[in-house]
Amino acid sequence: MDAVLIRARKKSDVQSLLDFSEQIGVKAKVVTIEDMEDEMLAHIIESRLDSPSVSREEIMKILDE
Repeated sequence: MDAVLIRARKKSDVQSLLDFSEQIGVKAKVVTIEDMEDEMLAHIIESRLDSPSVSREEIMKILDE
């Protein structure tokens, strides 16, 4: 599924876009900048979960250098 991101300047524009999407049968949802940042951060964290583990000792050794 693809998505389109539109950043409106006024709340009235947001409502107009929501109304239009309803008229053409497209799902639309209002998200804040904070919501998008949270989603991006969650994606970054999840993508790093598959990386190899590093022991505390290895980290401390690097920090001591």
